[in-house]
Amino acid sequence: MGVRTIRSEIEIDAPPEPVFDILTDLARYPEWNPFTPQIDSTLEPGAAVRMRVRLRGDDKLMTQVEYVTANERPHKLCWGADIPLRFLIRADRCQRLERLPGGRTRYICTDDFSGWLTPVVMRFFGPAVQRGFDDCATALKKRAES
Repeated sequence: MGVRTIRSEIEIDAPPEPVFDILTDLARYPEWNPFTPQIDSTLEPGAAVRMRVRLRGDDKLMTQVEYVTANERPHKLCWGADIPLRFLIRADRCQRLERLPGGRTRYICTDDFSGWLTPVVMRFFGPAVQRGFDDCATALKKRAES
């Protein structure tokens, strides 16, 4: 089984530092993040990330708990599922900020899926995750540029 990646990317007219501040201000996610309107964590490496995620595009939220794997201000914030049977499914989400000329930032969000259940997860949840990542990137851009 190979890795399947969902990716969203957008350029933001703001430097990485304030964009990273938005990504790490979890209390304010309900104000701007349509995909993950509720999230709680210290964001310390190894800490739990408790999220309510909007996968279906409606008001129903799915609860997820993942764990911080990287927090490197102002360039990288990552977390992933930590399940005992990793050969079945593993998901690792990473949000990266690249400094661009003129005080701009490239935001790149990826979720790498691996394991035997990856084809099933991609079939049933892949389009929703892609939509959610794209919506989040657009909302982050709007928030950072306002």
